Amino acid sequence: MKKRFLLAIVALSIHLNANAATDLIQVFQQALVSDPTYNQAISQRFSTREGVPINIAGLLPSASVNLLEPTVTRTLSSGPASGFIRSTQRGYDMTLSLSQAVFDFGKFAGVASAHALARGADATLSAATQSLMIRVANAYFTILKDQDNLIYIKSTRTAYAEQLDQVTQQYRVGLKTITDVYTARASYETSVANYIAAQAQLANDRENLRAITGILYPNLERLSDNFPLLTPKPADIDAWVTTAGKQNWSIKAAQYQALSFKDIIKQQFAGHLPTVYLQGSYGDNYFRASGNDQFNANGSSQTHTSTASINFTIPLVEGGLVVAETEQAKYNYEISLQQLEFQLRSTLTQTRQSYLNVVAGISKVAADKQSIQSNISSLQGMREGYKVGTEILVNVLNQQQLLFAAQQQYATDRYAYINNLLTLKQAAGTLNVQDLEAINAWLKENAKVFGSD
Repeated sequence: MKKRFLLAIVALSIHLNANAATDLIQVFQQALVSDPTYNQAISQRFSTREGVPINIAGLLPSASVNLLEPTVTRTLSSGPASGFIRSTQRGYDMTLSLSQAVFDFGKFAGVASAHALARGADATLSAATQSLMIRVANAYFTILKDQDNLIYIKSTRTAYAEQLDQVTQQYRVGLKTITDVYTARASYETSVANYIAAQAQLANDRENLRAITGILYPNLERLSDNFPLLTPKPADIDAWVTTAGKQNWSIKAAQYQALSFKDIIKQQFAGHLPTVYLQGSYGDNYFRASGNDQFNANGSSQTHTSTASINFTIPLVEGGLVVAETEQAKYNYEISLQQLEFQLRSTLTQTRQSYLNVVAGISKVAADKQSIQSNISSLQGMREGYKVGTEILVNVLNQQQLLFAAQQQYATDRYAYINNLLTLKQAAGTLNVQDLEAINAWLKENAKVFGSD
């Protein structure tokens, strides 16, 4: 109930501030309470941790009371021989039983396995939290990239429209051929189709973010053009790989999973071992009779019985069940070791790739900005040359397309740099909210898109 109330408050505040730009931290905070995948991980963690008290319960004392239904028997009879007879009998029988495990290796191993699973559940939840950060950031910056592309396409469409209008007017006065008109119109129509496709892509990616948060964000804060391009610290790929092998949460979860299966082997093998239980019981039997029956004496009696014993059980044979279950547990343990090895290798590979992508991304973003400036300069020169007749229309249109491609590449590379930076920290197991807050400081509500008119 409290959670639903919080969701309602957040949704209402976003509705009332529909025109205000939402930043990355606000979106992440909403995802923490709304994302089904993350909430499932939370519930799974609590469910798994309950396995500890469940297994411990088998080692703690157990008690039960068996109370037979109290009985009341009344007898009334009359006749010439016996006359009038009346008798009443009351009684009950109660037994209190106690049991305490002294030695049960299987249950001790079960507790150890449950503890390993509980620690693994904690690691899995930490991995899910970092995964949520990555998913939110990817969805957020994908929308920003779509918006940048939309601005670039709109600028390109406007340029093509102006070019088409100019060529059409020149054709009417005999300065250009119909081929020039068709060429200019083809470029313009392509830009219109690209703009429509970009709008659809933006709408789809907004829905992807809504799938995580449950809210459609019409206005997100944009990435500043002069955000810092940070080199990973330490600037040593091997140091990052070492950290990932020690701190990555998915690796830790796989390690605890393997430990759990190792304890399950002991738990199944315990079927060959004896068990020792201390057992005791206390009984209370009560009986009372009253009446004028001459054949049954009146009065009451109560009996107390106490017993204590040690139950020592030695298993002999169960048709090979224990052997088969133990072998199965061994194979499951081998499977978990292979899963751990796969997780370790894939994480270390991802760490290396992310590190290299971050380093390369710094150069890419800088090169993309230079490419945009160069293409803008070339386009301006070609336009001037086209006006005086030293340049042909096709070259101008091709240069406009080159500028658009450079702008798109810049939009792709700068958001990829941020995503790779976050992925690197996730692989190392160090990603936290402070990292999102640092990136959030790079956002502005009305940031200008580099290279757009």
